[in-house]
Amino acid sequence: MRRQPLSRSILSQGRRMVLGVLAALAATAVISAAPPDKTKAKPVDSPPPFLLPTEIKPEHLALLTLGAPAAPPSGSWCALSDLYAGTHPEVKVWDLRGPLSTKPGRIQLGVGTLFLNGFGPTAAVTELGTLQAGDALDCWSLINTDEVRPIPKLLLEDGFIRDQHGIFAGDLEIEAYSKIIVMAHYTSAKAFADKARHDVTFIHLFNEPKHYRGQVIHVSGRLVRLLRFDPQMEVRAEGVGDLYEGWIMTDRAGENPVCIVFTDLPPGLEIDSNRKYNMEVGFDGYFYKRYRYKAPDTKKPNQFREAPLLIGHTITGKFGPNNGDAAETSDNWGFSLIWLFLGMAGGGALIVIAMTCWFRFHDRRIRRRIDATRHTGFVPPQERFIEPAETTTPDEDFGRGPRWGDFPQPPNTN
Repeated sequence: MRRQPLSRSILSQGRRMVLGVLAALAATAVISAAPPDKTKAKPVDSPPPFLLPTEIKPEHLALLTLGAPAAPPSGSWCALSDLYAGTHPEVKVWDLRGPLSTKPGRIQLGVGTLFLNGFGPTAAVTELGTLQAGDALDCWSLINTDEVRPIPKLLLEDGFIRDQHGIFAGDLEIEAYSKIIVMAHYTSAKAFADKARHDVTFIHLFNEPKHYRGQVIHVSGRLVRLLRFDPQMEVRAEGVGDLYEGWIMTDRAGENPVCIVFTDLPPGLEIDSNRKYNMEVGFDGYFYKRYRYKAPDTKKPNQFREAPLLIGHTITGKFGPNNGDAAETSDNWGFSLIWLFLGMAGGGALIVIAMTCWFRFHDRRIRRRIDATRHTGFVPPQERFIEPAETTTPDEDFGRGPRWGDFPQPPNTN
């Protein structure tokens, strides 16, 4: 019998194994493709393994991490692997980012450090250094409110702030609008007043808005409208809680309105939608753009008007119950003069009536006294009774004054 080589026998065995595997795969495919038998009962799901929980919880992985260092050879490496396993996207039971990785974390860490540094003999110097370090680490921003900060040049470029357009939510211009509002909120009114230009008029702002954009301008006139709005989400996130919009007429004719936006309402000035404002005010703020709006008196749907828009911190003027409507009082001087004349005439009439009543009252008293003395008879005076003089000794009479008995008495006529 002839014997086959060893290589051929190995190849034949390999072919048989491959053919067997292919046959097993084909049988498995046929069985899986066959329709299931509905008469057979469904298999009961087996319980999950004890050591492989279906849901990974933070406390389970934390216990595993704490127990991992008990293994002497590789305990520290096991604990480290467990920590990184908890950050896997499919697990996500914790986050290994530090407190300085996020803005809220930096703020909390900075505030806690600043509070603890307030104890000790060098608290002032330590807290000052902590404030400077927090500003460098973006925990907070140190702002000098008595200094007007210039608007970033990126926001002043052409196309970012559009003149002759409104301000709408979702527009790219909202970012610049919100940024300037926050800058104005953290700038004092005194800083705006010291930096404001008084030589720029309504005509300059209306005709050349690009030339004066971003500059601090002063406007004055009559406040005719004042409203309050809720700030945008970006503005509220920076600590601004209120937003006010006012309209100032820059001349007596009321033909040149200026729109102002500020964040701080001065004391004595109240928001009243039913009130007709008419008071002299002043305003200092950034010139933003030539604003396009639809006035309430325009009846056509596509008829708009334009006015300069300024953004500042607050409005100035004489506010209060006595000084709030000074301009309106001066404008209606003729109406007040009529009331003054009527008041003087009424006061004079009351004085005449009062004097007449007073004279008549006293005249009646005098008449009653005269009438009482006119109708009464004569009543003779009663005889005067004089007591006799007392007898005194010479010593007692020495140095005394004269008495009634020392003088001769008149004869008795009776």
